[in-house]
Amino acid sequence: MSKSVELTVDKVIKGGLGLGRLADGQVVMVPRVLPGEVVRVQLRRSHKQYQEADLLEVLVPSEQRVSPSCRVYDSCGGCDFQHATYDEQLRLKNSILAETLCRAGLCREEELATLLGAPLASPQTSGYRQRIRLQVAQRAVGYFGRQSHSLTPVSQCPLAGEGINSVLAGLSATRQFQSLLPMASAIELLENPGHGSVILLIHYTRKTRPGDHQAARLLCQALSLLEAVIFNVEGQAKGPCFTNTGEIPPGRMFVEFSLPAWLCGGPLTLALEPGGFCQVNLSQNENCIRLLLDWTRETMPGKALDLFCGMGNFSLPLAMQGWDVTGMDMQRSTIRSGVRNAEAAGVAGRCRFSQESATKAARRLLAEKTTFDCLLLDPPRSGCAELIPMLPGLKARQIIYISCDPATLARDLVGLTQAGYRLAEARLVDMFPQTAHQETMVHLAWHGNRRGGGE
Repeated sequence: MSKSVELTVDKVIKGGLGLGRLADGQVVMVPRVLPGEVVRVQLRRSHKQYQEADLLEVLVPSEQRVSPSCRVYDSCGGCDFQHATYDEQLRLKNSILAETLCRAGLCREEELATLLGAPLASPQTSGYRQRIRLQVAQRAVGYFGRQSHSLTPVSQCPLAGEGINSVLAGLSATRQFQSLLPMASAIELLENPGHGSVILLIHYTRKTRPGDHQAARLLCQALSLLEAVIFNVEGQAKGPCFTNTGEIPPGRMFVEFSLPAWLCGGPLTLALEPGGFCQVNLSQNENCIRLLLDWTRETMPGKALDLFCGMGNFSLPLAMQGWDVTGMDMQRSTIRSGVRNAEAAGVAGRCRFSQESATKAARRLLAEKTTFDCLLLDPPRSGCAELIPMLPGLKARQIIYISCDPATLARDLVGLTQAGYRLAEARLVDMFPQTAHQETMVHLAWHGNRRGGGE
């Protein structure tokens, strides 16, 4: 068995891990600690340049330490920061972002005060998730443990919305739900704000049968908040969808939420098909849109290109402000939703969506010598490195980059600054309180020289 040691936590790094050192200088990484704490840890796994450890005891706690609100926090891998005050969570995440930018050579430490704006705090620090995904194993649902596939069963989640927790508790008590679990690999619960209801997606490992359909219908009858049960069957683009009256076409079911009229200049309702992407923290999503609109108000509305547009979360608010927007995305269902949302908002004439990869779209637009005033980039966690060299040719005066991973963000920002853009402002957007996940919005402005051919 590995020995236990005492150490002092120097800082917290990406992933929420505390970093300390042994007497010989070797780095040790341990979860759920705070800077300055003296802790006793058990060394668990050795790597070439560091060791992993498990926390055994906090000997000298930080003044920022609090008691976690979740009873399974120690075993569940869903959260990282429930042991810290919310102010400390923001400080830690902002410090990680600042260090990432400096280490990438994007700015000097003395420039951070003007480049890095104050973190955008989440209006809710619990109960904010509009969607959760739970794993299924041995007829139990829950989250995997930290860095493991050991399931921690849960009957409620403090990060989930009230409706989700109500339905989750109700499901656990029904015989019909238990009958569906043996063929399920995971479930998703989605709040549907526009309907005041919850939708259940079941990831199924085989084609559904009449007994499964009957169980789904009875579940909707038994739980008043449960609007629909949708089976996501492996190998099928669309699984069957059931309400309390029976099967309906999947294309008739939508998750809907509204943005306030003051934000976009008029009422705007966004709808998407269940399983399509939208931010899980809808109130914080409004802050992201507000920041986007604040940054773009610095110039007169012109032409914008949204290369990872989804169902129009950013494209449509821009169009409502008078911008002419072109949106691209690879997911067919989100493009359908974007087109539908633009028509419902009355901006279809200046907000157009098409299914195309960002890279393919950029190549085509360059060949057509099409230019834009603003580019929006909201790529997946892996970033968009292959896209970066093409972007200067589109001649945009500004780029707004939304990222969920500081490392790939820094890599892509280095490419953009080398191509002629400068960082105007970066903001941490705390989309995921109690976790180490980071959302960042960056505003870049062109300051290079334009020479023939858009170079």
